Amino acid sequence: MKFIKRLGFYGGGFAIGMVFLIFFLTGKRTQCTWLPEDRVINDIRRKNFVRFSPEMRTMLEQREIDTLDIQLILKYGSVDFSKSNTDTIPCNFYHISGRQELKNTSLWVQNCERYVKVVKVLSQ
Repeated sequence: MKFIKRLGFYGGGFAIGMVFLIFFLTGKRTQCTWLPEDRVINDIRRKNFVRFSPEMRTMLEQREIDTLDIQLILKYGSVDFSKSNTDTIPCNFYHISGRQELKNTSLWVQNCERYVKVVKVLSQ
């Protein structure tokens, strides 16, 4: 069998497989959390969120950021592992910076086994 014919069969099978994947996965809440950053963000989203301390609330008022912005950063943010401390016991500390319009805002997040706590908000 010639190479062109084999390439055509491969392309046809690949196209049929893609159609099936698109059909079955469209509209479902499927996620690919293969990368470490995606795993951390997914883990933070699953856990209970601890309320802010009074000191944290004053920081939020001074920085002109609200809890919705913090939730957006926790959902769509980017984790900087070079600034994070993942070797602490029992909770890990992550540095999460915002994307797009919140790119100048970053959070220090304490990720424990059962809860997540925002320790500090940094605005540049």
